[in-house]
Amino acid sequence: MPGRLAGRRALVTGGAGGIGLACARRLLAEGAEVVLLDRRADALSSAAGVGAAPVACDIRDPGAVAAAVTRAAGLLNGPADVLVNSAGVYRIAPLLDLTPGEWDDVLAVNLRGTFLAGRAVAAALIAAGRPGAIVNISSTAGLVADAVEPSAHYNASKAGVLALTRQMAAEWAPYGIRANAVCPGVIDTPMLRIMDDPAAGAAYLQAGVPQRRLGSADEVAAVTAFLASDDASYLTGAAVPVDGGATAI
Repeated sequence: MPGRLAGRRALVTGGAGGIGLACARRLLAEGAEVVLLDRRADALSSAAGVGAAPVACDIRDPGAVAAAVTRAAGLLNGPADVLVNSAGVYRIAPLLDLTPGEWDDVLAVNLRGTFLAGRAVAAALIAAGRPGAIVNISSTAGLVADAVEPSAHYNASKAGVLALTRQMAAEWAPYGIRANAVCPGVIDTPMLRIMDDPAAGAAYLQAGVPQRRLGSADEVAAVTAFLASDDASYLTGAAVPVDGGATAI
């Protein structure tokens, strides 16, 4: 439904590629103005071609996030009233091999970054007396474990995003701010590792995904745009799997 986000101001973290860039494209197509946040300046330059304004930002740094949200408000002529928290990293390591430094690195981007961006955007909206919508990109890894690709730090970070989303929803509902999460399954992006071995990947899709295929970043973006729109006006604190049915079996 083109135009349902007309007049909205959107900020997408991790917006230079993968799911973040797909979300930015979808929000733009539905009428929103969009600013992309990413720490990769070179990737941002390429991604800006979709029509969004780029802002370089290390999502782990509170000062950098606050400054980026302020700069985005200037570019958008007002505070962002849609936030898509898509910045994330994926690492694989068995628990016994996992170092505290590796744990901290993943949690800093995936969970701390989501907290910092959400807090900054919500504070600006509350100060302006405006409603808004936050969509946090979690993962099915926050819902179920994975013995094939052990990644406790990633799983814990994404489960934390779900708990954080529910708390955002509860605390900020009185201000008209909704918060929901999307839980992608195996999505065809550069972050995907399960298809590094095509035969093993195909076997997993046959046995573990009822739809028997990878999802696309555009399919995740479609759900994200719905959650950001007024079509989801009575939906907050929810976690929506976009996984081809993987968590249903």
